[in-house]
Amino acid sequence: MMPLTFATGMAIDYSSAMRIETRLSAAADAAVLAATSQQMMSQSTSDAQARAREVFAVTAGTIPGLTINLADSSQLNIVVSDTAGSVNVRTATVTFAGTSANAFGGVLGLSTLPVNGVAGSTAKTAPNIDFYIMLDTSGSMALPTTTAGLKQLTNQTGGCAFACHSTNDATAKDKSGKWTDYYGVARSYGIPLRVDEAKLAIQNMMQVATSTSASNNAAYRAALYSFAASDARANNSWRSLAALTSKLSSVSDASKNAETSLYYNNGCPTQTYCNNDQDTATSDAITRINAIMPSPGNGTKMQGDSPQGMLFLITDGMRDEYRPGGKPEAQIDANLCAIIKNRNIKIAILYTEYLKESLSDQWSKDNVLPNLYKVEPALTNCASPGLFYKVSTDDDISAALNNLLLKAIASSRLTQ
Repeated sequence: MMPLTFATGMAIDYSSAMRIETRLSAAADAAVLAATSQQMMSQSTSDAQARAREVFAVTAGTIPGLTINLADSSQLNIVVSDTAGSVNVRTATVTFAGTSANAFGGVLGLSTLPVNGVAGSTAKTAPNIDFYIMLDTSGSMALPTTTAGLKQLTNQTGGCAFACHSTNDATAKDKSGKWTDYYGVARSYGIPLRVDEAKLAIQNMMQVATSTSASNNAAYRAALYSFAASDARANNSWRSLAALTSKLSSVSDASKNAETSLYYNNGCPTQTYCNNDQDTATSDAITRINAIMPSPGNGTKMQGDSPQGMLFLITDGMRDEYRPGGKPEAQIDANLCAIIKNRNIKIAILYTEYLKESLSDQWSKDNVLPNLYKVEPALTNCASPGLFYKVSTDDDISAALNNLLLKAIASSRLTQ
């Protein structure tokens, strides 16, 4: 009878231990879920760890027959960590190891039974991002976007493919027969220009960003700037069209105010100021935007953190800033891009291809065409890996910019 009695007693002790372990497992589940709750995702990992410990202790402290030292990491170990990914990932793990007091086992020298287990939980959140958009509005961005538009404007101007906004020279007849500058000619025929399509693309980009923000439960802000000449005396120098804001629709509205360079006549933005048509100060623009953008954060929702930063550059890539030796520099200065990327700010570039066919005058053939091959490689080098997109005649600029936006969002990474 004695062996049977001991066996029955041990079965009761074992059953009791399993009930305790089940309750502890439930406590551990509750603890990791608390650490990865939506509310705690905005808190630090140490705060989430403390919360998990509180939740576990509430249950563990009410279980009769349980012995566990919550201050001993070998008996209760709680780990909460944030890791890198296309979204912010938080993982919480609770490992417990206590003992259950035996009612019968002590007679056999077995006073306790071990109770242990592990629980884990993972939660993901998309990072918060600040988008800084720079739009090239130099005269060369007044190039028709379609083959039909290029042909029509070239026919009307006698060979020039650019809708130059120079009011006192380079004129032709518009649709009504009135003499006006090439920009007015393009407008009268409704010829879409790259700068126009770029503005529409920015408007669509803000709509996509708004919907993506809602679906990702992430906070997005945006700012918009345009650039052409560096000197403020020019009509189209650096402009802040929309300061950083969470109201993305206001950035969309502000894009409508971007315009290509207005010149008094060839080489002179105004009657009293001439700049030799040096109308694309890319280095000046990059230096300015670098000074504006603050140091980015990790984009988490934790208190004290700040959004990730991304710079979007929409340009035809032709730099015409200082003209060493009398010729445009052509390629962008990738060293300035490196300064920004080294600050953990990504650069996305939409390249509206500078066409060889647009160089119809002899000066351009002699001074621009020989260096045109340098433009695209420099832009590719400037962009962050995978964030360079090229469009050419008849391509959809809006679709390209939206694809670039979604690709940039998907490439976002924690930097901690």
